[in-house]
Amino acid sequence: MLRMGALVVGLELAALLVAYGYFGWPILVIGVPVIVLTLIALLVVRASEAPRRKLEEHRASRWDPDAALPGGLMSGFFEVSRQRPRP
Repeated sequence: MLRMGALVVGLELAALLVAYGYFGWPILVIGVPVIVLTLIALLVVRASEAPRRKLEEHRASRWDPDAALPGGLMSGFFEVSRQRPRP
């Protein structure tokens, strides 16, 4: 994630430099906000990775019988209840 983000920002900077050489300073009005918004988007994605990773681990352990907690919605449904003998 970090390398891909750095690659995207690097390519944006390279494109901005080429455009600056061709068009001059007016291209900075568009290019700089685009780079800033890209950096903000990368920070938001980075911040959302930790909760997503926790959720993925939780979902993976959900079907692991060793990690499962006893009980649940259907616990006791299939157990035969003891019946008292009739007098």
